[in-house]
Amino acid sequence: MRHSALILLLCLLLCAGSAAAQKPFTEGTLTYKVELTTPEGEVIKGIYIFSIKDGEIKKELKMDNGFEDVTLLYCEKHAIYTLQSREGKKYAIQLSMDDLVKKQERYKGFTVERESEQKHKVAGTTVFKGKLRYTDGSTTEILYTKEWKPVQAVTFNRFPDAPFFPLSFAYKEPSGISMRFDAETMDVTPVATSAFQIPPDYKMISYEEYKQLNKE
Repeated sequence: MRHSALILLLCLLLCAGSAAAQKPFTEGTLTYKVELTTPEGEVIKGIYIFSIKDGEIKKELKMDNGFEDVTLLYCEKHAIYTLQSREGKKYAIQLSMDDLVKKQERYKGFTVERESEQKHKVAGTTVFKGKLRYTDGSTTEILYTKEWKPVQAVTFNRFPDAPFFPLSFAYKEPSGISMRFDAETMDVTPVATSAFQIPPDYKMISYEEYKQLNKE
């Protein structure tokens, strides 16, 4: 009886230690190498930078062909903006956070199969390999770390509510464009508040206003 109690206590301690080891990623940056392949087979490379500070997230996609896309998420305010340029004018376009959450619905509730710890490290962190199975039956291979987890459920479009940080993954857009992401660096360091501010030379407009501009 005493022997069984000791085994149970040891198991509980191990589980508690494992849970305590995983930390919420409240502030820092994560940089991915990006490889985009068009339906015609053209390959374009670039980087994708995540800057995180509590409820604020900045995503910067910079491709070698000059294309850039910046998204600012203010999760506590339930607001999202994308920074765009049109004919020399700069716009901060307000999008719908509800639409973003709705788009992520199809990726919720995934399960991880065939999980295995890898011998190498990626971006300086312990790596696991697994196969994600979504509720619609589709699957994808992914490398991830369980040392950290996102604070905000909407941080990663394809992995809402993920209990891990994705390090290497790929997917295909409905347009036929394939995207691959491989983490280069993961820095748990302070990020300036100014990084999440909309630059003063950007005019704030609604998405409907921006669509109207494109019709002109």
